[in-house]
Amino acid sequence: MNFQAVLAGLPDAVIAVDEALRVVFWNAAAEELTERSARRMEGRVLKEVFPPDASLVRRLSETLSMGLSRSETETHLERPDHRSLPVSIVTAPLFDHGGRVEAAVAVVRDLSRIRQLEAEVRRGETLAAAGRMAVGLAHEIRNPLGAIRGAVQLLGRELGPASPLQEYTAVLLTEVDRVNRIIEMLLDLARPVTIRPVPVNLHQLLERVALLTEESARERSVTIVRRYDPSLPPILGDEDRLVQVFHNLVRNAIEAMPGGGRLTLVTRLSMNPLFAKVDLGQGQKSLAEIQIADEGQGMPEATRDKVFTPFFTTKDRGLGLGLALCHRIIEEHKGAIQVTSEPGRGTAVSCFLPIAK
Repeated sequence: MNFQAVLAGLPDAVIAVDEALRVVFWNAAAEELTERSARRMEGRVLKEVFPPDASLVRRLSETLSMGLSRSETETHLERPDHRSLPVSIVTAPLFDHGGRVEAAVAVVRDLSRIRQLEAEVRRGETLAAAGRMAVGLAHEIRNPLGAIRGAVQLLGRELGPASPLQEYTAVLLTEVDRVNRIIEMLLDLARPVTIRPVPVNLHQLLERVALLTEESARERSVTIVRRYDPSLPPILGDEDRLVQVFHNLVRNAIEAMPGGGRLTLVTRLSMNPLFAKVDLGQGQKSLAEIQIADEGQGMPEATRDKVFTPFFTTKDRGLGLGLALCHRIIEEHKGAIQVTSEPGRGTAVSCFLPIAK
């Protein structure tokens, strides 16, 4: 058996170095993980490629000097563009016939997908907790709210249209209705989302959303730019529910640009390795990506990580439930939603949905 071929085909990155930390093996998974080709890496000293204090360099150096396996359950690997990737590292020594350490090998595993799934699970647990709370709150609040609304309406009729107190009854009715809307949105999180999936033309659906938001975009001097892939096949989804999602996302993007700018709608087959394919129980299926990108102020990482959390909002009058509901609907479609944003560089929200057969 050709063991080198076996190592080359492993899904985890395998990197071997000699006693001088010079690279002697660099498999295809290592190329993809580090974004550095084997042809350029083999023969190079590892310290010339990664910082001397990088975990990969330190663990391999320790293995070479001590002849012992080393491991880190989670650390970071820096790519050429300075992006940091969460990884785990396990190293092992390789001995010659005399028992002397002549080389070391490292197995590096990409943890980004695992961390993404963990975040999805935590988010799902938060939404479930909000749903349970919503059901209890709705029953406790709705009945007294209905009584208050009825009493205020009766009071308004008794006062008559000419009374100066009518403005107070109008305020009371408006606020009661606002609380009712909050309860309805909470119940939407609690209720099972009923999806009736059919083949949907994404571009027709996005044009419907663009029409709904055309006036608010014009008022804010926002230009809607389309970058559609004409070859994109229909997706499998519930059109009304998806309109609800994309209308919310487009409206958020418009509101993120009070001084105007470009709102870009993009459709394409997914190139994101985290979401490029999904298992729907019948094998791997490709996904369509729908991206809504704005040129607003963007957001820091701490804010970006909380955008799908119920009641978290950066808007003065926002409820913080719209994006949580979008996440729920996309999840029910067996898809995924992802936000990328940097301060001063705008925000892009990508939805990944299954292609229809």
